[in-house]
Amino acid sequence: MMAIVRRAVIALCLLLAACVPGPEKAGELTRVSMQEYFRYDPQFKGQGIEVLEVRVTGGQDKQLEGVATIRHAGKTHEVPVIIVLDAVNLAWFAQPGGLAFLARKPGDATTGTLK
Repeated sequence: MMAIVRRAVIALCLLLAACVPGPEKAGELTRVSMQEYFRYDPQFKGQGIEVLEVRVTGGQDKQLEGVATIRHAGKTHEVPVIIVLDAVNLAWFAQPGGLAFLARKPGDATTGTLK
């Protein structure tokens, strides 16, 4: 009886491990998550931010590294991101200062100041 339970637990673990998406799917899921965030967060809403692509460039297990291509104010920016995911949850984090270009007002582009 104990061997059957052990086999069932091992099978369940293998099944759950197989549920973690591959790099292409993880990138697309992250792109959608980022786009929804920029679309509905009051700080960014209405700025016309478009997340074009998220490419997974490395990492292992449940923490991946990637680069998000974001269009804002007619310019395209490459933003390093960390993607943390499991079979159920996905979270992304921009590198410190990676989204600083979103805080600029159009007239401030030459000054480099953040508002």
